[in-house]
Amino acid sequence: MVTFEKGILGGFSGKVGNVVGSRWRGKNIMRSLPQRGKYTPTTKQEEQRLKFKTLISFLSPIVDILSQYFGSPQGDKSRSNLATSYHLKNLVLSFE
Repeated sequence: MVTFEKGILGGFSGKVGNVVGSRWRGKNIMRSLPQRGKYTPTTKQEEQRLKFKTLISFLSPIVDILSQYFGSPQGDKSRSNLATSYHLKNLVLSFE
């Protein structure tokens, strides 16, 4: 991933060839296209994905409230990211 101030045409959003441009936290970002792995996820990976999906579906309706009131921002971490991390560590129970 690369951050840049001014390209030939300035910042861009979208795909050009195998490069994706976007804006993230006020910075212009370029990165390569993501590639899907050719492997089958492990049971633990599937469990983690299910936990994360469940948590995100729970927090999504209140993300505006979390962005204003949850904790205090730490560097690049937004308040909603902090809330997701906190709840994933402390509230999501194991699916075992």
